[in-house]
Amino acid sequence: MLKIQNYLVVMYYKTFKHRFQQGFSFIEVMIGVLIVSIAAYGMVVGATHARGELRAIAVKERATEELLSFVETLKGRIADGNLSVVERSGDLQGETVYLFGNQHSQTKLAAKIYYEPITILYTDSTSSVDRFLLKSWIEWEDFSTPTNKVIKREDIEMVMMEFPL
Repeated sequence: MLKIQNYLVVMYYKTFKHRFQQGFSFIEVMIGVLIVSIAAYGMVVGATHARGELRAIAVKERATEELLSFVETLKGRIADGNLSVVERSGDLQGETVYLFGNQHSQTKLAAKIYYEPITILYTDSTSSVDRFLLKSWIEWEDFSTPTNKVIKREDIEMVMMEFPL
């Protein structure tokens, strides 16, 4: 009985040996290449998008730094009490600053800083300290969408006090 079983196994192997091939068929290889290509494309698109988002964040941080620097200068001038009439009237046409590069660079990103007229806030307090409202903002063009002109904006608003000497 054991001999018959061994014989059947050997015959089965010899009969179907040529039906099954070793390795992969051409179609299987092409499907594998297609799956790997789609995965690689997805990774490249994701990495490119992430890099663009990181650049946009860096530009926004740089714009915020420029705006804060400008506002700190104005805060000092307000606190000192040496603002001229022209400075108090605001700058609605904007002062150009460069977030990256300078005016002579090939690669540059310009922005404009604006501020509304500085107004005195009247309060019912009896102190002799004058309070001024300062509204300022910075605008720059979003470089990540060259087909659409998108203007990004950061605002800051604060109340400053002028200390009498």
